[in-house]
Amino acid sequence: MSIEPVNRRGFLTFLLACLLAPAGSTAEPVARRGTFAAEIGVLYQMLTFQLAGEIQENVDRKVGRYEVRLDGQGDGIANRIASTGMLRDGRWWPRRGTSWFQVRGRESRLEIGYDYERRVVEYHARGETFFRRRLRVVDDVVALPSGMAVDDGISALLNYRDGHWTPGPDGILRTHVVRRRRAPNEGPDDVAPVYRAELVPLDLRVERDPTMGRAAALLDLSLFSSWARSEHPARIVFDGDRRPALITGSMILGTSVTIRLG
Repeated sequence: MSIEPVNRRGFLTFLLACLLAPAGSTAEPVARRGTFAAEIGVLYQMLTFQLAGEIQENVDRKVGRYEVRLDGQGDGIANRIASTGMLRDGRWWPRRGTSWFQVRGRESRLEIGYDYERRVVEYHARGETFFRRRLRVVDDVVALPSGMAVDDGISALLNYRDGHWTPGPDGILRTHVVRRRRAPNEGPDDVAPVYRAELVPLDLRVERDPTMGRAAALLDLSLFSSWARSEHPARIVFDGDRRPALITGSMILGTSVTIRLG
């Protein structure tokens, strides 16, 4: 969620996807439109980007499928995100996800296909690092172990919104996501001759924010970006409908991201 433009494809895809959980839990089909706004600062605000766009969302709980599309545009920045999935075994599962980001001419593309009959995930990504525009390319197939829950950003938040993503005995919400495998000490412009994809656990602990009186959670961005550090997780604040209302995150080199539901 892997390429390293400042808005980091995997990282920002997940955060933007957090805005897409449906507003209601009725079994009737839901088709709705919404808006989002993202503010990104780099090098302690020496570079700033503002991204605004529209969300198109179709969720049919009776048939058991969803389709979501997000398109955003700003000065020097643009994005497209699309995801489809299905309802099976009491939870939402992603079927196919694509994303495209462009920042100052640096492009990132991602396509993930989930084949639950064959128990594999196909992962294809291509993009440029932000400063030196060095390429990272991934074309890989990952085996999906039987019984393992897997999500993308959209399906994870749909599962949370509909109550399908329940905490374990330790109180933590846990699922798995697919990402580009990388060295623990990888820098923003480091590249390797060959890249593989891997499944990694994604944990979310939701607690009551004592100052705002709302549910809030911390998300480890280092799962998705070498710009991020585990000691500085993103913060997600939910509204009364279990829908994210505000997402904030900070990374290295004075980089910050703020996403608001319009």
